[in-house]
Parts: sequence; structure tokens; C-alpha cells
Amino acid sequence: MSEVDTDAGDTLNKKVRNAQLAQFNYILVVGEREKSSGTVNVRTRDNKVHGEMSVEGLIQHLNALVRDKTLSDDSQLLK
Repeated sequence: MSEVDTDAGDTLNKKVRNAQLAQFNYILVVGEREKSSGTVNVRTRDNKVHGEMSVEGLIQHLNALVRDKTLSDDSQLLK
């Protein structure tokens, strides 16, 4: 399941804070820089900022979690 917030009404910090309070496993931030470079900025539930990664790399990581039936393996996220 996923949720997308495209409302321009809140600040980015408020949106990230709301996502943290909702305890989403992954928070993906896409701004103009990420949009133009085809990347996403990845944060995890434990408030670790993993930095930018390619959309394809993130999809591969998430597919591996599903395939291996793993809840989370953030240590391998940006490797």
C-alpha cells in the first residue's frame, strides 16, 4: 500500500513530519532536482536519511524485499 501527498498547501518539512508521525516505512521526497535527475530522496521509518537514489534502484530494492519476504533491510538500501 502507498500514499502520495501532492498538496502544495503544507511546507515540505510539515509533510515529512506528518509522514513520520504516520510511521510510513519509507518517505520518498521528489523535488525539482530529483525530478530532473530521475532520482528520489529516501528516508526510512527510523528517521534515517539515506539520500538520493535512482528510481530504478529503489524499485529493485523494494522488489527484493517483496521477493525475499523481508520486512526491511535498510542497510542495503543505497549499495
